[in-house]
Amino acid sequence: MNIPLFKVFIPIGIMDALQETISSRYLASGKKAEEFAEAVGDFIDNRIVVPMSSCTMALTIAYRLAGVGKGDEVITTPLTSIATNVPILSLGAKPVWADVEKDTGMTDPKDIEPLITKKTKAIVVLNKDGDLAKLDEIGEIAKKHNISVIEDAAHSFGAIYKGKKIGTVSDFTCFSFQAIKHITCGDGGALACKKGEDYFRARKLKWFGVDKASGYSWKDDVVEWGYKGDMNDVAATIGLEQMKYADRIVSTCHANGIIYQELLKNIPGIKNIKREEDCFPVFWVYTFLTENRDSLIKKLKEEGIEAMQVHPRNDKWSIFKKSKRKLPGVDYFDKREISIPCGWWVSPEDAHRIALTIKKSL
Repeated sequence: MNIPLFKVFIPIGIMDALQETISSRYLASGKKAEEFAEAVGDFIDNRIVVPMSSCTMALTIAYRLAGVGKGDEVITTPLTSIATNVPILSLGAKPVWADVEKDTGMTDPKDIEPLITKKTKAIVVLNKDGDLAKLDEIGEIAKKHNISVIEDAAHSFGAIYKGKKIGTVSDFTCFSFQAIKHITCGDGGALACKKGEDYFRARKLKWFGVDKASGYSWKDDVVEWGYKGDMNDVAATIGLEQMKYADRIVSTCHANGIIYQELLKNIPGIKNIKREEDCFPVFWVYTFLTENRDSLIKKLKEEGIEAMQVHPRNDKWSIFKKSKRKLPGVDYFDKREISIPCGWWVSPEDAHRIALTIKKSL
């Protein structure tokens, strides 16, 4: 039986819920989008949540809220989806690459402070593949220099960092509900804020600078331009049905990751990721390092198991040529990382089979 790296979860009853929304004849951003934001807020212990059309939109607005504009700089990582970094360019700012830790693939706090200049407005941190970055250390650096921390939590919905739900730790947290994430709306995202003023401004920025829920009239003034980035009620309806299973999906991903962590340790040719203590990672995929990635991917494919490097480094692309710098940690990790299936569709038996296949292949 084939085991895919990603698989969309389709809840029982979703068609009835969609039929109800469609029959209501209100498909734009409305009641369902607000209900979805409340469900997400309850789940992450932070009700200051703005639903959006994508995580990319959430990131874009988070950068705006952090004051990022033309000529500014944002410290970020190239080991992520291009969606993390393109919004920086779209605002006329420059991505400044921080190197990553060789044993985590995530931003190295020691590399951040030397990169901070008068132009630095934010640090964006990816919780890569559902693991957790060194958020406390990075937060302290940001606080010292009075700049914002933006978490790209596209992979880490439901994760817990040292007792705190992701969505409550940093100034801004951006979630993805794209098709292959833990929870999906087909496509969608959300921005979790810490401050009420950021929340109300984000509500305006996601829809042309207007907060539709405030009873706005087009005769009123629009003082700041925004985007067409709100979540519609069809997408929100899908998300609401997904949220009924959020605990199960997240706990299954975590449990599978723990199985792999144990089964893959002490195997020659494999290096497990070093993970933060007292944290609850949610393992969107399970990532480890190997010196023989291409041959291992091929052998796993022969056994019906999909594996790959999910996100190649961004800094190799021409659009980021002005940000070029030496990144030995990225060089190391980029050549060795491989991800295997870890989601809700992977049974404990599947996880054992995958781990045994890897062991035999090496």
